[in-house]
Parts: sequence; structure tokens; C-alpha cells
Amino acid sequence: MTRALALAFALAALTLAGGARAAQPTVVNLARPAQPEWFGVYLMGKKAGFSTGWVGLEVRDGQRVLVAKNTSTLSATVGDRTVKRTQQDEKVYEARPGGRLLSFSSRREGDGGDRTVEGRCTPQGCRAILTAQGQREERALPPVGETAEQADAARLAAARREAVRGEQLDLETLRVKKMEDRFVGLARAAAGGVEAELAQVEEREAGDRAATRVSFAPDGRVVELRLGDAVSARAEPADTAQRLDKVDLFGMTRVKLPGPLPRRVPGALVFRLRGVPREFQAPDPRQSWSPQPDGAVLLTVTARRPAAADPARDAARVRGLPPELKEDLAPTPEVDSDAPVLQALSRQVVGDTRGAYAASVKLVHFVYGRLEKAYGVSRDRATEVLALGKGDCTEHALLFTALARAAGIPARQVHGLVYARYDDGVPALYWHAWVEVKSGGEWIAVDPTFDQPVADPTHVVLGRGPQVDTVGLLGALQVVSAKPKG
Repeated sequence: MTRALALAFALAALTLAGGARAAQPTVVNLARPAQPEWFGVYLMGKKAGFSTGWVGLEVRDGQRVLVAKNTSTLSATVGDRTVKRTQQDEKVYEARPGGRLLSFSSRREGDGGDRTVEGRCTPQGCRAILTAQGQREERALPPVGETAEQADAARLAAARREAVRGEQLDLETLRVKKMEDRFVGLARAAAGGVEAELAQVEEREAGDRAATRVSFAPDGRVVELRLGDAVSARAEPADTAQRLDKVDLFGMTRVKLPGPLPRRVPGALVFRLRGVPREFQAPDPRQSWSPQPDGAVLLTVTARRPAAADPARDAARVRGLPPELKEDLAPTPEVDSDAPVLQALSRQVVGDTRGAYAASVKLVHFVYGRLEKAYGVSRDRATEVLALGKGDCTEHALLFTALARAAGIPARQVHGLVYARYDDGVPALYWHAWVEVKSGGEWIAVDPTFDQPVADPTHVVLGRGPQVDTVGLLGALQVVSAKPKG
């Protein structure tokens, strides 16, 4: 799935039920809309999808429980195809303050492949069953500290006028996120044709550089969710929410350049940028940032031959899962590197190559040659990408990461921008995904989509792994100039 659409989907998949003030509010006694609320999901002003959310009390198997439901649909044009995805999520909790997470389910259909997740939790941990492409897989998860407060965290924060913090199980990746929903004040705005005082809550995962801002009307309805200037979900009647615009992801999300760029390695480029907040100017071995007096920032990206290109300095591939490298070696529901087909293929491609980087070079060339370059044809698991045999940068990065981890090479996915010129001939930076591999203490950027054992200096890193806050830069980022260094 194209990265921009995936990031927009992350916003759409938030719990979208509104909240109101109440005496001694708890997650159980909060006043909340009786019917599901509908939202139009906008990407840079264009309607790209819709979402509906509901939180309420039910009786199941004779037990009173708190249920949170959310359904989201996104659609966009990618290349010459229209891609569409629908996701339905549900979580069930004990109906009391601090109530445990009892069960969860998630159903995804459309672009990226169909997948279902069903799970139940006890104080000892959770057990999830994943079904995708006719294959059934069971995963044991450690104890999850998620409580009923996370069913309606933003509403609860608005009602209490304080912060609500807690763990939350991400149903996409089955990882636990540390979340904070913080009341930040009141704002006067036009709501429903009249001026109203809206409660403002900022929601973010620990480590996020930008927060999603949720606005609540006095009667408890959610008016809007917004991430940066480009992505928002606005309250709308059901029939209005489901009327979509034609959204061209390539045309809307690209950042135009003054002229073409060289893609030489080794090489270095200097970009003069606007619209990049300081928190996104993270240190990186390939990138250096220099704020300018006029508010712009100079970004220098350098691509050089890695030390590990010398076989004598290339660290050996890792055996097992050392604790310090577990996050970059372990399988996940998407990076299913423990699948027998990927294990066997990785051994076949890498052979007896000892060095981590040397093996990565073989995998870069293999993935580049193995996958047909097709935009808007996506799969969300590495095994599915391999079976389909085609995809865009996201699929190339996903399959490479899984094969690398299967070979004992620490690997992590990266996203940001890369230079390209397509059919209309306009030079631009496009949203892109690639990979970093580790040899010893060195992280090395590689790009299997472009068959680059060293990613060229047009690659601008904006985020890694599950970070989704990068979408907040859409529409705001501008390239004033770009040229080779020196």
C-alpha cells in the first residue's frame, strides 16, 4: 500500500466517538452519543475515505461489557488503479473503571489483502489467531496493560480536563503502544453553523513528534480530528461522509523540485527546505540539519561507501535473537520472517555469505529482480508480497526486511522522500519506503526498489518503523532549492 494512504489510514482508524463533561467522569458513566458517529476523512482537502465509531455498554454471554467499535474505508488513485481498503476493529473490556481488555477482533479487506485477527486476553497474556490468504496462524502475546479507559481516552481526557495515559494494543501490528491523551484547553470555533467553545485534546504515542488534535463540541460530539495541515477527519452525516472525491496520491503528495537531481553514490546534496518542524529534524548518520535565519533549514544528505563494504569490517550475520537486536530481527504479523518459505528463500539467496552487508547486497539485487514494479497493487505481509510477485516501494521494503531478518541481518524499514520523474516529466520528491541494515555498529541505507546497495543522496529520511506522524508534513513541506554539495 502506498505510504501516504497507509498513514492517512492510521488517522482514520482512531477511535472516533465523542465525549461530554460529567460529574466524577469515568469511562463507564461518560455521556456519549447513542448512535455511531460518521466522519469524512480528508487528505490535503480531498475526501479520501470515511469512518464511523461507537463506544457503549452491551451484555455478552451474560456479562456486562464496554465495547469500542470502529470501521474505516479509504480509497485513492495510485498510478492507473483505484485502491480501496476497509477495516473493522472491535475491542471488548470489563465494564468498570480500570477494566481489563477481554477480547479483540480486526477485519481488513481490499487493497493489501484480506486479513482477520481474533484474540482473547487473560491476566497472563493474550492469544491471537491471524487468518490471511487461507493461512491460519496463532500468536501468543505477553500480558497487555490496556484498560477500559483506552476505549474512550480522548473523550475521558476532555471530560476530566486532564491527561489520560495507558497502554494500547495495536491491532495492525499486535504491538503494545504507550499512549497519552492530554487536554490542552478550549478554543472558540464555528461548529454546526454557530460559534461554540470546543474542548481540545492532543493524542500521541510515546515517541511521536506530532500529535493528533481532537476537537469536542459542548454536547460531546467529535467535531474534527486533525494531524498537521494535510489529514483530517470531520464529523458529517452518514450519506455525506460516504461521498468520496477522486484522490490522486502521486499528484497530491509529491513535493516539486526546481530541477532534476543527480543520483550518484558516493555523493551529497544540499536541500533548502521550508515546513519541517524542528522535532522532525532528527539526527541521522546520512543527514545534517542547519536552521537558517529566515526560518528555512538546510538539509545535507550524504551517501558514501559503508565501512562494511570492506569484507574485513563486515560483521557476521546474527544467530538467534539477542535482546539488544530483537526489535530489528524478530518477526511481526507483517514482517513474517519466520515463515518457512521465506526462511528457505533467504538461505537460497544468501548462501554461505558470512557478512551482514555482503548478504544484504545479494538480497537487494534479488528483491529488485523478483518483484514487478506495480503501483497500487499491494500486499501487507511479506509472504503475500512474494506470492503476488509485484508491488511498489512498500512491498519491496517489506519483502527485503523479512528476507534480511530471516538471514540474521538486523533490518528496519524507513520512510521519507526520494527523487523521481514520472510520465509528466516534473522533477519532484515522492513519498517512499526503503530499508536500513546493520553491520556491527553501522546502519546502512539500502533501496531494493531502485536496486541500490547504498541508497543515493536523494533519499530524505522522515521516519522509521511504525511512526505515522510524518503525514503531518504533507502540504507544508517545500523545497526552495536543491543542488549537489560543493
